[in-house]
Amino acid sequence: MKQLHVLSVAVAARGGMETLRPALQRVYMTRASAYKDALKSFIQGYQEGIQQTMEKTKDSKSSEDTDASNSKGPT
Repeated sequence: MKQLHVLSVAVAARGGMETLRPALQRVYMTRASAYKDALKSFIQGYQEGIQQTMEKTKDSKSSEDTDASNSKGPT
C-alpha cells in the first residue's frame, strides 16, 4: 500500500469508524481500479497474441497448400 494511503487510513482510524470507512473505500477503489486496468491490458495482449497466431497459422497453411499444388505438377 502506498505511504499516502497508509497515512490517510491511520489518521482516519483515529477519527473512528465514520472516518475510517471512506478512507478504506478509497483504498479499495484505487486497488480495484488498478486490477481492472491490468486485467484489461492482459486481455488485450492475449487477444492480440491469439490473432497473430491465427494469422501465422493461416499464412503457413496457405503456403503449404501452394507448395503441395506446385509439387504435384500438371495434371
